[in-house]
Amino acid sequence: MSKKYPSPSGAAASWRSRPDPTVEGRDDERELARSSDLRVRNRGLVLRLLRDQGACSRAWLTRRSGLSATTITKIVNQLIAEGLVRESGPAAPAGVGRPGLNVDLVPDSVWTGGVQIGVGQVRLGLGDLHGQIKQSDAFTFDPDRPADEIISRIARGLAALGERLPEHGQLVGVGVAAPGPVDLSRRRNVLSINLGWRDVGIADRIESTLGVPVVVDHNVRLMAVAEARLRGNRACPSLAYVYVQTGVGLGWVRDGKPFLGGKHGVSELGHLRVVEKGRRCACGSAGCLETLVSETRLAEQAAHLTADDPGGPTAAALAAGVSPLAAIEAAAAAGNTSAAAVLDEMTQHLTTALSTVVNLLNPELIVIGGVFAAAAEETFDLIRSQLRDKVFPILRDEIRVDRSALTLHPGVAGGITAALDRFVYTS
Repeated sequence: MSKKYPSPSGAAASWRSRPDPTVEGRDDERELARSSDLRVRNRGLVLRLLRDQGACSRAWLTRRSGLSATTITKIVNQLIAEGLVRESGPAAPAGVGRPGLNVDLVPDSVWTGGVQIGVGQVRLGLGDLHGQIKQSDAFTFDPDRPADEIISRIARGLAALGERLPEHGQLVGVGVAAPGPVDLSRRRNVLSINLGWRDVGIADRIESTLGVPVVVDHNVRLMAVAEARLRGNRACPSLAYVYVQTGVGLGWVRDGKPFLGGKHGVSELGHLRVVEKGRRCACGSAGCLETLVSETRLAEQAAHLTADDPGGPTAAALAAGVSPLAAIEAAAAAGNTSAAAVLDEMTQHLTTALSTVVNLLNPELIVIGGVFAAAAEETFDLIRSQLRDKVFPILRDEIRVDRSALTLHPGVAGGITAALDRFVYTS
C-alpha cells in the first residue's frame, strides 16, 4: 500500500494516544484522559448536530448542544482548521446586528470503510461523512479456506480502495459487519456457524495493514443501525431489521441505539424453532426458521416447482434470470397453486417468528431486507395480513412492515455507519 494516510484527529486520534487512566498513582494522566474524553464527546456532539441538521449557525449549535458559545467557537474553529467543516453562507438573522455565517460538514474530508462478510462473498466500500458509499468492491471466496486468509484479502481490498481516495481525503476507521456474535471489545468474531469460524481476530489483522482503527459487530445489528439512520431516528424511534439471506438475522434499534442484550448482544432469529420435527440446522438443532426461510430454501423450492412442471411459470421465470423468490411470486401470480402454497407456507413460518419479535419487543416498524428487499408488494401484503393475525390485539394496528431502504450493500452501509459512530460522531 503506497498511500500514506494522515494521522487521524478527534475520536480516531485517541485510538492509541490516550493515556492509561488505570495505572496506579498517575492522577495527572487520569485527569488528562478525562479532559480528552470530554473534548472528544463535545466534538462528536457538534459533528452529530451538523450531520442531522445540515448547515446551521454557531448560535443554533450553542442552543441545541447546551455548550457555551466559547466552547462552540473553539470546536467549530478547530473543525474548520482540520477541513471537516466549512463556512457555507450567511445564517438566518437572529436579532440585532450582522448575521453570522452558517457552518456545514465537508462530506469528503474523511472516509470510513465498511465490510460485509457473507458465506462465500465479501463486499467492501468506503463512505463519506454522511455514510454514502462512494467506492465499493467485492470478491468471492471458498468458505473452507482459513479465516486469516480471508481477512488478509479484506485488508488488501480496503487498501486498494483507499488508493482511489482524493488526496485531501482521510481514512479514519473501518467497520466490519461480521456473520455472528462478537466479543465485548468489538474486535473478534466469536462464532460464525455458516462459515465455521471461531474466535477470529478481524480487527487486529486489518489494523496491522491499514494503520487505522477497526470496530467489529454483528452484521444484522449494523444493518439495523444504518437503516434507522437512513430513515431518521425521530421518524422511526423503534425499528426491528430482519435480514434473510443464507440465514435469518435480527437487529433491533431504539432511539438510534442498537439493542445489546446478553454477553454478545446478538439476536439469532434464524434459530428460533418454528416446527417441531423439521430438518437439521447448521447450528445442530432442528426446525429452525432459517431451514424454512432462506435464500437456499427458496432456491430448493423453485427447483422443485420447476421439476414438477418443467414448462410452467416458475421454470420460465428462472430461465429469464430472476431470483428464486421472484420466480415463485411470478408463478403464484399466474395462478399456479403449488407456487402460491409455497409462498404461503414460507410467509407463515416467517410471520410466526416475527410475531414473537412484536409481542416481546413491540417495535413500531419491522423492516425486511436481504432476498426480501425486492419482493413483490403482494408478498409484503401477505406478510402483513398473517402477522396481524398472530400478534397481541392491541398491537395489530400499530405495527408496520416495510421493505429495506438499504437497497445496495446493507452490510457495507452498516460497517461505514459503525465506523462513523465510533471514530467520528462518538458520544
